Order: sequence, then structure tokens, then C-alpha cells
Amino acid sequence: MATDKKSTSKSSKSKEKVEDKGVTRAEAEKAAQSSKAAAPASKAKTKSASAKKAAKPAGAPAAKKPKKAGAAPKRNPLISKSHYEKNYEPQWHVVDAKGVVLGRLSSKIAKVLMGKHRPQFTRGADCGDFVVVINAEKVKLTGNKLTDKWYHYHTHHMGGIKSFTPSDLFEKHPERVIERAVYGMLPKGHLGRQWYKRLRVYAGPEHPHKAQQPKVMTAAQDK
Repeated sequence: MATDKKSTSKSSKSKEKVEDKGVTRAEAEKAAQSSKAAAPASKAKTKSASAKKAAKPAGAPAAKKPKKAGAAPKRNPLISKSHYEKNYEPQWHVVDAKGVVLGRLSSKIAKVLMGKHRPQFTRGADCGDFVVVINAEKVKLTGNKLTDKWYHYHTHHMGGIKSFTPSDLFEKHPERVIERAVYGMLPKGHLGRQWYKRLRVYAGPEHPHKAQQPKVMTAAQDK
């Protein structure tokens, strides 16, 4: 009997509290149930937010904003454009090596092969011409170079070093004296090899390139 009295007294007190606030018991129960249902959803949101924070490193940059539809691309000021002549046609030149100093003749031939005589000369671009040399056997060497100068090359075999003087070379292949001098003045690379192929050297006064109508190129005479 005592327990029944206590329970009835507690229920009556709770009813009085609810009635004092102006809310029925049924409405209070519904509010309690809705608060319980909203609790796990809020926990899930906090978990997803913490997972996103953990996925991003501390020093990661912020995400870029999407570009606008009509926005123009930014230009890179460090990029430089190179303009080359498209309609380039190499010309042919003929030079007489009779009585001309070897070094002066070779330097002029190398400039024409590289295209440095042209106003549209561009480094790294092929803008050179063809050069035909005649009377290579009559080229002049100053001082005692004819006997004191030495050429060397190796056959890539054991003891395959070969040495000879310009006088020895004039007896067998006089055109190779000018070829060696010009080759030493050209750059050693792809363009240098391409320019060297445009050199035509002949020991005598005749050449088989009359169909190309080469222009006469004056060489610097020895003073």
C-alpha cells in the first residue's frame, strides 16, 4: 500500500508540472521522441566533418574555383616565339682559291655555309648556301706551315695513330686541305654536319655544277 501511494504521488506531481507549463503529456512524449531521433543524425554529421578534416593534410592548398565560361587563358610571359623564313632557297657560290691564304679563305667559306652573310640569319636555323671551291691545289699557306704543320687522326685500333703534313696531303688529295680547315671552323653538331655537306672542293679549275649557275664569290687576297 505504501508503494502504491508513492507512485501515485509521483505521477500526480509530474502531471502537475506538465499542466503548469501548459503542455499535455502526449505532446511532451512526442517532443522527447523527436529529440532522440535527431541525436544520431547530428552525430553522423560531426563524424563526416571530422573524417573530411582528417583526409586533408595540414598544409594542403585550397581548392581552385571553377573558371568562368568566357574567361580568356592567361599568357606565360616567359615563353618566347621563334620566327623562321619559310620560303628559303639556298644559293650557289663559286670561289677561286688560287693564291689565297688558307685561313682567310676558310673563314669566309664557313660564314657563307652557315648563312651569316644573309640579313635573315637566325641561330639554330638552317639558312646557309652551297659553296664550290676551285683550284684547291694552288691555295697559299703562310710561313713554314707547308712542312711544319701536322695533321693527326686515329684508326681506333691499337697503334693506329696517323700523322702527315700539308705537303703530303697536297700530293694525294689537295682538296682535303681546304675541307679540313673549313670543317674545323663549323660548329660540331647536327647543323654543322648539314652545312659541311654543302661544300664542294675541286683541285682543278673546272667543276660539274654549272647547271646551278653559281655566283662568283671574291676571296680575300693576301696583301
